[in-house]
Amino acid sequence: MNSYAIVFDVGGLYIKTAVLNAAGQIVPDTYMIYPSKSKARKEEILAHFVELARHQTNRIIDKDCRIEGIGFAFPGPFDYENGISYIRGVDKFDSIYEVHLRRELLARLDRDSVMERRMTPDFQIVFENDASLFALGEYAIGKAGKHAKTICMTVGTGAGSAFLDGGELVKNREDVPQNGWIYNHPFHSSVVDDYISKRGILRLMQEEGFEESQLDVKLAAELAKAGDERAIRVFNRFGAMAGEMLVPFIRTFGPNAVVIGGQIVKSQELFLGSIREALQAFDVEVGLEVTADTSVSTFAGVSRLLEQKKLTKLRAR
Repeated sequence: MNSYAIVFDVGGLYIKTAVLNAAGQIVPDTYMIYPSKSKARKEEILAHFVELARHQTNRIIDKDCRIEGIGFAFPGPFDYENGISYIRGVDKFDSIYEVHLRRELLARLDRDSVMERRMTPDFQIVFENDASLFALGEYAIGKAGKHAKTICMTVGTGAGSAFLDGGELVKNREDVPQNGWIYNHPFHSSVVDDYISKRGILRLMQEEGFEESQLDVKLAAELAKAGDERAIRVFNRFGAMAGEMLVPFIRTFGPNAVVIGGQIVKSQELFLGSIREALQAFDVEVGLEVTADTSVSTFAGVSRLLEQKKLTKLRAR
């Protein structure tokens, strides 16, 4: 019997998924991208997860394969220990608010003929914050591994964050925000998530006079790269705000570097300079790193989490 794990990196727009072998390596031809269906009804979202798990299992050529677990990198707020979503009011996954996802998914997987035959007796479903898993994976295989202390951020539909000290997540310590989350901290007239995110960029586009039909981050990046002054200002202002937002956390935690991932890094040349300038203006020095494919690191983090949970179960016996 050969053990495999299915990993999902769940975002507001897309789900990136892969199958990992026992060594934590991505099985060839299993790295796939699907729509997240985050605005769908509860039953449709749950059925979508089960369908994707079945599809990924069927992609494993090994006839002796057994699935030992599924790991979800999921945005917060979320009760990761119990698998309950508390996402609400941010235009994604509203229909699964307070739903016990682990229990609901296990029940459906047990009824699925493909999955039921392949799941091991110790099959488990684990959840963790997507930014936390990105950070763990970055320490294992990416940019964070060369630094003693790191703030890791993922910027997309929201602002994810995690604080690493010696490769370990710091969630409850005086020098970091609760859970290592910055998204809900006060910033300007609202909270960080409303500014350092996709909707933050769209807000800046509106302020720069873009028409409603033009409010698209990809379009803004294309225009900025083509020399459009308004679009350039949007990303300069975004970078300046990101740098300003980071200052208090950098001063408190004292990281060697900030590692940035997420959809926003596709446009890194448009805003990284502004982040550096903002940090210098506040007399803060820290290395800035970017990771082009956030999901590869997140998958590595999920693999590590599944292994940790497995060891915990074995010790408890």
